[in-house]
Amino acid sequence: MTFCPPATVLYAFSQSDGFARAIVLLLCLLSIYAWSIMAEKGLVIRRGRRASRRFLRAFSMSSGPLDLALQTDDYSSPVARVYECGVDEVMDVLHVDPQLIDTYCRRRSLPRPLTSFEVDKIRSTMERTVAAQIMKLESRLGMLGTTVTVSPFLGLLGTVWGVMMAFCGMAQKGRPDIGVIAPGVSGALLTTVVGLIVAIPAVVGYNLLANSVRQTTVEMDNFLEDFIALLKLQTDTPTSPPGDEEPV
Repeated sequence: MTFCPPATVLYAFSQSDGFARAIVLLLCLLSIYAWSIMAEKGLVIRRGRRASRRFLRAFSMSSGPLDLALQTDDYSSPVARVYECGVDEVMDVLHVDPQLIDTYCRRRSLPRPLTSFEVDKIRSTMERTVAAQIMKLESRLGMLGTTVTVSPFLGLLGTVWGVMMAFCGMAQKGRPDIGVIAPGVSGALLTTVVGLIVAIPAVVGYNLLANSVRQTTVEMDNFLEDFIALLKLQTDTPTSPPGDEEPV
């Protein structure tokens, strides 16, 4: 009798015992969970990287660290969040009046030069923000990695269990009849097939997402260094407080 693939799967599933069927159903649930993570994280990371590239292009054309301070809401990206944190920390260490923050941002200049200790404090705060953004990007990736690791072993467990039950049935019959063990073995091998079907797409998705997170991490680290460099450059340029501009 010739089986088409769906019929073959259904036949193998029907020949499985309760334990093997439970493993197949568990693997199906893991597959749904893995695909939901890959779809959600893939969309979020893709949007974030696209927005980060737009922000970095705009920042590369700026001449000072505060040039984009009033435009951070236009860039919903991890890099923009690091920049926003850096600007907030600059204003905090300089003890700028909250009512004057927008004024300095529009002027694109610092109220006064920063000391090396203040620059180090700003760097430390931005590094913590980078770490927080990385943790946010990597959220649920651990569960995806667990699915990659566990799925083949669950499939192997179901196969070993099914083969063991098939040979126990053959022993009870008292004769080595292929017709007795073949149905049980087919059901047992189904769990390995399902385990691989779950694990293979999950490992590909995990590697793609992990690579995107690494690239975003490099972008944030490089941006942090560029921002600190601009701060140091502007620190060397004396600035005056708002209201001291020369009349036109």
